[in-house]
Amino acid sequence: MANVMILCFSLLLTSLLLQGVHSTTFTFKNRCNFTVWPGILTNAGRAPLSITGFELGSNANFAIPVPQRWSGRFWARQGCSNDASRRLSCQSADCGSGLLQCNNAGAIPPATLVEFTLNGADGKDFYDISNVDGFNLPVSIVPQGLNGTNCSSVLCSANINSRCPQELWLKAADGSIVGCKSACLAFNTDEYCCRGAYGSPSACRPSSYAQYFKKACPQAYSYAYDDATSTFTCIGADYLITFCPHSI
Repeated sequence: MANVMILCFSLLLTSLLLQGVHSTTFTFKNRCNFTVWPGILTNAGRAPLSITGFELGSNANFAIPVPQRWSGRFWARQGCSNDASRRLSCQSADCGSGLLQCNNAGAIPPATLVEFTLNGADGKDFYDISNVDGFNLPVSIVPQGLNGTNCSSVLCSANINSRCPQELWLKAADGSIVGCKSACLAFNTDEYCCRGAYGSPSACRPSSYAQYFKKACPQAYSYAYDDATSTFTCIGADYLITFCPHSI
């Protein structure tokens, strides 16, 4: 009997230890017809990841473990190159570090953001795709390895750049459209930015520009208070993040 009790205690201790070091695996896949340079930003108050940027060739995969209770965002830089001094710069969603690693600098908008809070309220992961800061590339989130939980895939597959209103264009040096700005970024008014007198859900309503983003990507955030149809939850999953889920 004593041996059985010792064995049970050992199994319980092992289980608790494993829970303590549990991590979520994020796998990134690039289905774009070009290389992208994903960036990673950890939210304030959480330990940053050891990697904050990497290069991902067309059709390549890359996986990273992320610890419990992490929160932050991912995005894809586009059109990156090194100048004569080896400083890296990108046509869209650059983080301004001049390096492959973003070193906890965020994306310069417009940028399509993938946002996560792991193991939050009730042990749930909260996640979303956001076009609040504009759009640069299509993306999807697919939960993996589920344990019977009800988790949703999230998709923003439309190439919003191809239909972006002219006043929101972000152009590269060659004249190509590499991003679609938010109305807040383009016009910088309280009404479009949901600030000042418009800093509440009742006062800040979706503009015609926000409605354009929402029509193109119904599951993604289109403006600051678009929570009802844009936040998703899951428990106990890993995640596949695909850039250009339908190749462009």
